[in-house]
Amino acid sequence: MPPPGAAAAVLPAALAPHRDAPIHVVGIASVEGAEMARFCLAAGCPRVVGHDLAPESGPESVAAAFERAHAGLPVPLRRARWRALLEGVWSWRLGDRYLEGIDEAAVVVPTQAWFLHPANRPLAAWRDAGRPLYSLAQAYLDCASGPVVGVSGSHGKSTTAALIAALAARTPAVEAVRLAGNDRHHLPCLVEAAAGGPADLLVVEISNRQLLQMETAPAVACLTNLTPNHLDEHGGFAAYAAAKARLFALPGNRVAVRNGDDPVSLARCPVAPGARELRFARELAGLAGRDGAADDGDAVVVRRSGRMAERLPVAWLALRGAHNRANIRAAVATVAALGPLPAAAADALRTFAPLRHRTQLVWQQDGVDFVDDLNSTTPQSTVAAIQACGRPVVLICGGDDKGLDVGPLAATVPDPVRRVVLLPGPGSERIARALEAAGAAAHIERAPTLDEAVALAAAAASLGSTVLFSPACPGVFHAFYGPDPGGRGFRAAVRALRPPATSPPRRRARA
Repeated sequence: MPPPGAAAAVLPAALAPHRDAPIHVVGIASVEGAEMARFCLAAGCPRVVGHDLAPESGPESVAAAFERAHAGLPVPLRRARWRALLEGVWSWRLGDRYLEGIDEAAVVVPTQAWFLHPANRPLAAWRDAGRPLYSLAQAYLDCASGPVVGVSGSHGKSTTAALIAALAARTPAVEAVRLAGNDRHHLPCLVEAAAGGPADLLVVEISNRQLLQMETAPAVACLTNLTPNHLDEHGGFAAYAAAKARLFALPGNRVAVRNGDDPVSLARCPVAPGARELRFARELAGLAGRDGAADDGDAVVVRRSGRMAERLPVAWLALRGAHNRANIRAAVATVAALGPLPAAAADALRTFAPLRHRTQLVWQQDGVDFVDDLNSTTPQSTVAAIQACGRPVVLICGGDDKGLDVGPLAATVPDPVRRVVLLPGPGSERIARALEAAGAAAHIERAPTLDEAVALAAAAASLGSTVLFSPACPGVFHAFYGPDPGGRGFRAAVRALRPPATSPPRRRARA
């Protein structure tokens, strides 16, 4: 229920007819499930039903899963939100009662990955029967009180979305900027976005799974790139690309920001008739005569109405690598689509720090950089991280297997990757076979835990090199950071080697 004295949230059209009926939230401990439940309670919905696979010992059994899923929330806020759910949810269906009574629901709200779990087969039957499913991603579009910018892509969407938010926050015409990210380190903000004003801006990171749940598109949308990913989920690259194409194809998109350097996304993700197209590219020629953003030496320039307009120096930034330079161009082009760039745009870029687990420099010791790139779960993104280091690398990687091409990763050994420390998993075995086929078997080491991998990598690293933790495979987070981790996290494992007296100074690297 809404807090005393607070205005109730306004339900979107898809939920409004069902305010007093049972609304079943599946995966209520997750970021998406908890936020949708919080929103429905704030809107005065009296019969929110929470489903979760937690043991059936009562709703308190969900608390641990909720804590893990909301690690990015400050502890007092995390606990306050959990108490509100505990007090407001009408009925809990846990453990063996999971999905019990789902046929009685007026609306079912699942998480984005619901179709990957065998336990959710009844939801597929529900959907196939034409009964209503609703999602947090659609709710953001339906409920935001001001403009919405959506960002998707195979790589770089989190950083690009955060860059857009940082640039827009310096724009005087924007009252407030909210960023709806797509991992547990972001602050879910549906209730706040719905309660804001018309001058507020919401930036939403959108995954391929969320695109499948959406019925409309954001008015302003940016697609960073398109490379093979999640092929097992979609049954091949064509279906995966079709999911990404929905970002521009669904009703509602008016501005499409595309990557002029990526012929695959240009070919497979066309702009809808009547929408305005902008581009970002390494060179002005890549804009193909359109407005957008491109590099010009140590600056990103904005083209408006066919003429060069703003110029942003980007010579020294905390973001590393060519892939992050592309993210900057994408963000600048997208914000330029909203209006003139803020006077403080260059300062916003200069002070922007790498996101957690994304080529993040976490430690420097004995002339060695330790870089956390946990979120790189494809070989291509790990290759980009290797290139961003700009120095010899000892790579920690491995995990589950997405079936993607690991040849380009194997080609980085022995230069610039001098040694590869493999974590357990089927993906690791395929990387090992590729390295052996390339004659690089002597550069392989194996470690059963992340702690041991960090120790081996640190021992192999020399002055002026980088220890890079970039899995190139999925599954590492749950194996080593989950409820029963096989060791401590990367940063803690690094510090445990030989704890220095002080934290490392912040280092700025050429982008």
